[in-house]
Amino acid sequence: MADPIVAEVAEVAEAAQATPTRLRVVAGRLRRDRAALAGLAVIAVLFALAFAGPNLTRWSYRDIDYTALRAAPSAAHWWGTNAIGQDVFAQAVRGLQKSLLIGLAVAAVATALAALVGAVAGYVGGWTERAIVLVVDLLLVFPSFLVIAIVSPRLRAGGWVAFVGLLAVFGWMISARVVRALAISLKQLPYVQAARFMGVSAPRIIVRHVLPGTASFLIIDATLAVGAAVMTETSLSYFGFGIQPPDVSLGTLIAAGTASAVTWPWMFFFPAGLLVLFVLAVNLVGDGLRDAVDPRSGPSRPRRPRLVPAAADEAVLAIRGLRVRFGDGPAVVDGVDLTVGPGQVLGIVGESGSGKSVTALAALGLLPADAEVTGSIVLDGTQVVGATPRQLRRLRGNVAAIVFQDSLAALTPVYRIGDQLAEAVRAHRKVSRADAARRAVELLRLVGIPSPQLRARAFPDELSGGMRQRVMIAMAMANDPAVIIADEPTTALDVTVQAQVLQVLQKAQAATGAALVLVSHDLGVVAGLADTVAVMRDGRIIETAETLQLYREPRAAYTRQLLAAQPRLDVFRPPRAEPGPPVVRVDGLRRTFPVYGGRLVRRRTGAIPAVDGVELAVYPARTHALVGESGSGKTTTLLEILSLRRPEGGAVELFGRPVDERLDRGAARRRMQLVFQDPFASLDPRLPVGDILAEPLQAQGRDPAAVAARVAEVLRLVGLDPGSARRFPHEFSGGQRQRIAIARAVAVEPDLLVLDEPVSSLDATVRSAVLDLLLRLQERLGLAYLIVTHDLAVVARIADTVGVMYRGRTVETGPSADVLGRPRHPYTQALLSAVPVPDPAVERHRERILLTGDPPPADERPTGCRFRGRCPLYATLAAADQALCERDDPPMTGATHRAACHHR
Repeated sequence: MADPIVAEVAEVAEAAQATPTRLRVVAGRLRRDRAALAGLAVIAVLFALAFAGPNLTRWSYRDIDYTALRAAPSAAHWWGTNAIGQDVFAQAVRGLQKSLLIGLAVAAVATALAALVGAVAGYVGGWTERAIVLVVDLLLVFPSFLVIAIVSPRLRAGGWVAFVGLLAVFGWMISARVVRALAISLKQLPYVQAARFMGVSAPRIIVRHVLPGTASFLIIDATLAVGAAVMTETSLSYFGFGIQPPDVSLGTLIAAGTASAVTWPWMFFFPAGLLVLFVLAVNLVGDGLRDAVDPRSGPSRPRRPRLVPAAADEAVLAIRGLRVRFGDGPAVVDGVDLTVGPGQVLGIVGESGSGKSVTALAALGLLPADAEVTGSIVLDGTQVVGATPRQLRRLRGNVAAIVFQDSLAALTPVYRIGDQLAEAVRAHRKVSRADAARRAVELLRLVGIPSPQLRARAFPDELSGGMRQRVMIAMAMANDPAVIIADEPTTALDVTVQAQVLQVLQKAQAATGAALVLVSHDLGVVAGLADTVAVMRDGRIIETAETLQLYREPRAAYTRQLLAAQPRLDVFRPPRAEPGPPVVRVDGLRRTFPVYGGRLVRRRTGAIPAVDGVELAVYPARTHALVGESGSGKTTTLLEILSLRRPEGGAVELFGRPVDERLDRGAARRRMQLVFQDPFASLDPRLPVGDILAEPLQAQGRDPAAVAARVAEVLRLVGLDPGSARRFPHEFSGGQRQRIAIARAVAVEPDLLVLDEPVSSLDATVRSAVLDLLLRLQERLGLAYLIVTHDLAVVARIADTVGVMYRGRTVETGPSADVLGRPRHPYTQALLSAVPVPDPAVERHRERILLTGDPPPADERPTGCRFRGRCPLYATLAAADQALCERDDPPMTGATHRAACHHR
């Protein structure tokens, strides 16, 4: 199995090297890097010296001048002579020639071996990986230095090529292990999974997606290998095991001149200087190449903050004339003025890129080093702009605290929750460890985390997303700050958990008396909390007003546009008749994941049900949506359908045929495509958009001319200029990237499009535009959509039918207007109740159904109704009705609008 893959990898690699577009882009970026150009210039000079140098002097490296022993540099001998009268310049030129060839050849061979072996092992896995790892481990424990020391002296002068081979053979194993680890992680990335799903072969994926992902490491490793090879040769030569006389290298010259470095320095410092120049130049070129192959990278230079004095007022946070720019680009924050009084809640809203988060981070001095900050930020009487690190440490976590968007990334994974909270307390208070630990438990209790003593001993990955965000709020409360900055604190959470976190945030603000700065793109979230709202666009505040006034009478056109783009739950897609047989039908789908235990012998000890009782149907030119909290089984259901394997339980039909051993998987695969949640992660950042769109067409063996024409056609289809095919993904906005992902999916003309949270990472206006695009494509191409989302407003806008999932089961399904307009199941009612309404008058006074806690762990299998532990209806029932819920799992009842509830 491995040999054909390795052979095809080599074939595809040769084809990739011949691609002119990619090489021109890399060369163009390299030309703009002055340090890399300087390194290339030095290497060019050294190569010229190495190969033209012998023609510059009448001395050969073998010649001996018996009249000039250890002679100092002179007109006769430019760099002096050594102990036996040989010309140091001639020998250094010869040594440079050999060291250049040795270093570059060893680095090239070793890096190529490490890249190929490591990438194949990591991506292919299985027995191929195990066999490769065994060979690598055996070579690692082999006494390589001893082998080279024994073999190389026997090769004599003509065997230096074999010496290079020996250094290369024993120099790639550790790098291969690193590449293998990188390949294992890279193959899980969405853009690699997308290529695999589109039918791209394993060797092509390795060359086009996996190896470029390891390029930064390989380039740095290769530059280190050049110097390491020369230094290894130097060490061997020092003991007489390297290049053998009468030949020389920089290693042999440095070894011979070491003892004379003080008395006759020219014998040592000239060859040593050439070696240092060579290694430094290679490192400069390596850094430049690393940046050139990654279109997202670029040099940055730190900027010193410049203070523009501004008078402070009574506010706890006063921002005046704030401007922020990165590098030589335009200002991302341009003249922002904000004031936050004691106990006030300020909402900052706007689309991505408007400068909201940059403004919030600037308030705590958390911007990166290359940010140029001007203006004034006065925080509780202290000027932040230009403040020393010591002053900032006094402010952060004490005077002002921040709640980040991604709680998992903000918490250190290797420390327990309680220890991290205690550390926040002890950073600003002189208390004992025991008192800090008690304060940590108290904080966890304040934010509503059950069993706080137990949770304090947990690690971040052992908590749910909602609990982790509560921990972040507890950390912000630790020292009773004057200001709490919440930067998109609920963006990544389900609506039910979002409602809980917002309630905790209100409680934290009330408990500490702190002012709250709430940064969000969700006008519904801001409507329920803020006293004042500031609307940002393109780095500027375009409107500020009291919340109720801004929502009722917005003055700026952009504010009106934002409000109009907010999702609505009271407008549904018109009902349409089911057109013929379904494209996908799922009935009673079941999928479990095994649990293994045992210390010495790994054995299966149980199974966790991920999906247990899913039903759905998707019809041509129609959309079916799956909704539910994280962990409800939505994505697992998609993966079971996309895997094209016989289900563990229940039945799956695709295009009228059951998914079993007789299914033509190749034909089925060509009729379905996938659009991932994160448009940036699903597009290879190192490939131009044209190459990304061409890949699924090439995988189907289409003619190059037809591929080029189709790429231009699908770009127009999704509303993009065909000329943008030459640009890279990072050069597009989030909405444009999702259009590109959709274009790739429709390029091969599928019948079914599976969309996994396709607009969850987009702003409201962009989300609306992408949904309009999907509706137009469906009408024009007759596509069937199966969409997973936690946004019920998206369901109302785009879906014909919807299935609500809880703990792996469909608990309610039917036409969207029925399920969302007249929900029968208490869980569906709670989901709808948790959706924020972008109207302060409604949002602050409406009755909510708040579910208590998070869904129970998947390995807990209660009898009866699996929702009853969180069901608000269950608590109001009589004992006999509760007993029914505890005893029997409710069946799905109803005709077209079906629900699994005993009492609805």
